[in-house]
Amino acid sequence: MAITLAIVDDKAINRNTVKEKIASYRDEIELLFEAADGREFLEKMKTTSRQPQVVLMDLEMPKMDGIETIQIASSAFPETRFIVLTIFEDNGKIFEAIKAGASGYLLKEDSATNIVDAITNVVEYNGIPMSPAIARKTIDLLRQLPSQSATSISESHQLSEREMEILRELVSGKDYRTIGEKLFISKLTVRKHVSNIYDKLHVNSRAQVINLAHKKKWI
Repeated sequence: MAITLAIVDDKAINRNTVKEKIASYRDEIELLFEAADGREFLEKMKTTSRQPQVVLMDLEMPKMDGIETIQIASSAFPETRFIVLTIFEDNGKIFEAIKAGASGYLLKEDSATNIVDAITNVVEYNGIPMSPAIARKTIDLLRQLPSQSATSISESHQLSEREMEILRELVSGKDYRTIGEKLFISKLTVRKHVSNIYDKLHVNSRAQVINLAHKKKWI
């Protein structure tokens, strides 16, 4: 069954470009609707008979921008995942989007393959897909943060050594399958560990894990 999608961007030419990129993936992606700003998107979400599984969200828009829209919509529609699709690479935008609840961060210059892979990734693997340039910036930002020793993090939150390994991989944006392959464990085992991490850290999403790691200056 195709993954359902919505596109939110104030420029029609940008929406058309995305539609052209995903046009050859009709068996995998079904476009439900598009919107020109956050308010229009929220109105359509309230009235549509089928809600999208994934939303490609621009950041700079009139009336209601992408960050505010994600903050509101991620709470109102918890089953929908939001992937930022923007031209902005600055550090502040990246963390603002993650803290708002974004499940991924892509650049508009990304290829059709990367965009479709990202859409699939968030639905099938609960991943946090990022453009390579964004992933590098995120990792560099985390490395620049004053570090707290792994021992103190583990002791204060009672995380096991394996959970600490998986926490590092989660923060770097890897999906469950990739983490499992790197640590030589099954995807199901990774999922169980992640569930334990969420319980111990009192969070319920990867976005919150990354936000907490940023806030507490971990990793």
